[in-house]
Amino acid sequence: MGDKLIKSDVKKFGAREAALIGLLKVERDKGFAHIVLNQVLSGSAMEVPEKKLATEIFYGSLRMRAALDFILSKLLNRPLAEQSPQLLAVLRLGLYQLMYMDRIPEFSAVDEAVKIAKKYCSQQESKVVNAVLRNYLRRKDDLRLPGRELGEEYLITTLSHPRWLIKYLLEYQPFDEVEAFCLYNNASHPLSLRANTLKTTPEKLTELLAIEGISAHQGRYAPESLIIDGGINLSGSRLFKTGLFAPQGEASMLAALALSPHRGSVVYDLCAAPGSKSMHMAQLMANDGQIYAFDIHSSRVALIKNAAKQMGATIIDCLQADSRNLPAKYIGGADYLLLDAPCSGLGVLSRRADSRWRKQLSDIDQMADVSFELLQASAKYLRRGGLILFSTCTITRQENKNNLKRFLLEHDEFELASLKSLLPLFTNQTDLDALEQGYIQLDPYHHGTEGFFISLLRKVK
Repeated sequence: MGDKLIKSDVKKFGAREAALIGLLKVERDKGFAHIVLNQVLSGSAMEVPEKKLATEIFYGSLRMRAALDFILSKLLNRPLAEQSPQLLAVLRLGLYQLMYMDRIPEFSAVDEAVKIAKKYCSQQESKVVNAVLRNYLRRKDDLRLPGRELGEEYLITTLSHPRWLIKYLLEYQPFDEVEAFCLYNNASHPLSLRANTLKTTPEKLTELLAIEGISAHQGRYAPESLIIDGGINLSGSRLFKTGLFAPQGEASMLAALALSPHRGSVVYDLCAAPGSKSMHMAQLMANDGQIYAFDIHSSRVALIKNAAKQMGATIIDCLQADSRNLPAKYIGGADYLLLDAPCSGLGVLSRRADSRWRKQLSDIDQMADVSFELLQASAKYLRRGGLILFSTCTITRQENKNNLKRFLLEHDEFELASLKSLLPLFTNQTDLDALEQGYIQLDPYHHGTEGFFISLLRKVK
């Protein structure tokens, strides 16, 4: 029943139904949350407030799945694994509103969930939705999630993160830092934009956004960054379509800034898709020089090409290749090399609501190996005196500091280069000491950003 309706005209959907369609595509079809939601909302005639409501319910139901399922397991007569995907999705989005969205009247949350269930579920299942949600309202004072005093179980269930991840983090970090990490991942954060300085300035872009009724303010660490308040999706904005900005996390912007390639230089971006860092480097180079943007997947190379055209970055040459084994003509050809390596992605769980449920502990070592292979290959592509920027969007020692240490032990022709003058907006002494040594690990607890690792290496002989 649900599959047929998912393919119907999405323009008729309300917020809760749009959220349900998205949840089903993620849970049953293994779609990626941000792609799924954009597809659903782009085909909808909903007004902005309804789209915001759909977005909040959709992402919230994904993030808080462990907490929701903990409560549902106490309200259902059969185990969750025996329930249909559509029933579970309706129950989760209904319960999410009751537990976390105080501004929505309880009767409205229940009534809308039942209406959707009647369309997407069997008659019996729609009765289950009504009974379970009303039973929760009767018993909610007794149905409590684990409190902070329960430590690990609180992080796993109440803050809704997979058990393996919590156990892993607690091996390396104090409880308070792990808690801050989880809380950051569960919160909604304002959109961060990178002003395209090939076409505008951050100040001018702020003025243009204001004309469209959008408030923006300067970011904290990157001069090109603007922070947008209000959870607005700007993919349909004229300013975006004409290439005046690109969405990009502020921590991610620091990679290109830390490398800071000079005008007229040759730059390799080894794992370039979707192209944000290549575009940023073109800006820093004032479109003067040559950037080779490599990616192993042809579809992702196409994304880079489209982005370069939109942003007016004419110095970028997009190439499909495995960067671990580039053709011989690229050996020794780079003045600068950016390796934003494939990784477990644990630093960006805040904007990838479904990702925490897809990851496994084995991913850490697996991705660390791939990352190191790429870092090893990077050494031969760089000219003497050149710089490698090695970064990841994760927080694990295996993928970050351990790989960096191993590389330096095996390559005495490289040394760490100071980042202090390249990233001048950091003021904390601990950060300044790390930057002076040539690396920094950003995290929610200390920096209020996503988890991101940056290091700079110079080829000295």
